[in-house]
Amino acid sequence: MHHSEPFRSLFTEFWRLSELFKSVSLEVVNRGGIIRGIHNHGIRQAPHRFKAKFADAMGRRYYEKVRFISVYMDCNPQTRQQVQQLLASDENVLRQTHLKARSILDQASELSWRKNPFLKEVLEEIKAEEEEAQGATAKEGQEEEEEEDIVSVF
Repeated sequence: MHHSEPFRSLFTEFWRLSELFKSVSLEVVNRGGIIRGIHNHGIRQAPHRFKAKFADAMGRRYYEKVRFISVYMDCNPQTRQQVQQLLASDENVLRQTHLKARSILDQASELSWRKNPFLKEVLEEIKAEEEEAQGATAKEGQEEEEEEDIVSVF
């Protein structure tokens, strides 16, 4: 699971960020999940102007530059909901997005041959082998007919 949040303030104190992500990590680990990584992408231009629910100490409510941080974790849906609630309750989090990270194993576990590249490859190999076998039997059948013709000529 990939998780990303833009933060309210450009100058959010380091200790607030670390405390927030310590509590998120502790919540995930205590509920049997795994934190794969936490990445600070730095301060970036937001795709659109973000509006906070409440104004900050300086009276600002709209933000065009925000700090993006991603958390990569494996957890069950109940833990994900708890993390969402934890982040929603923090005043410095402007937005939170939860995405399912895709991996090569997701493709391998797909049962539909149209979506699974590994099954497609195996089915193509089987089809090619069947075509070769049919071609070989057709060729043998032609040779037998030729032999019969030859036998009938003598």
